[in-house]
Amino acid sequence: MRAQFFDGFDFAEYKYSIVAIEHVHDFFNIAKFGIHPIMFDESCLRGYSCIFGFNDEKQLSLHKLFTNNNNQEMPEIDGITPISFHSPAGEWKYELEHPMHYTGSLLIANDFIQKYFVPFGFQLPHAFKKVFELTFEDGMLQHVEDKAEEAHRLRIEYEVPVSAATKVKMRVGHILNKEEQYGFDDDVVEQYMDLSYDTKYLF
Repeated sequence: MRAQFFDGFDFAEYKYSIVAIEHVHDFFNIAKFGIHPIMFDESCLRGYSCIFGFNDEKQLSLHKLFTNNNNQEMPEIDGITPISFHSPAGEWKYELEHPMHYTGSLLIANDFIQKYFVPFGFQLPHAFKKVFELTFEDGMLQHVEDKAEEAHRLRIEYEVPVSAATKVKMRVGHILNKEEQYGFDDDVVEQYMDLSYDTKYLF
């Protein structure tokens, strides 16, 4: 698995990445639209990517959906048909203002710090300079909290998750088709998991 394509969030006239969701299964379920995507590119294993934001009533909404439907016919969403558009998620794009009724928090971030890049999965929240927690009740924004200081503290407390030497090993492993031996060793995976668990307090 390689580094994964983020969902986006339009906030305060800027584009952010969604880096953590408090209630993942309650937030978004593409199957409810009758879409069942497959992997289109290794950078988007789930086969879809979204951009969220707010509608004119300031309610959380789905603005764009990039996806595929395993070569099946694409359904309408809110009466809107998709247009052809190539992305890591697939060959279709929906332009929407679909209201959502999520209750819970999520973290959005931008200004990525490259040295904290991990070559598999989603990047960690503290790898960004700007981090905000958005809290919703039935889709309506209730609270915004700046989490940049907490992210900065984590960067001080923990090492860079994948060292330069390990990155070289991973490149060699890819060339030699020995990725497990040269890349995702136990130390790297253990450190990655520790960092993931320690970002839970950001909620």
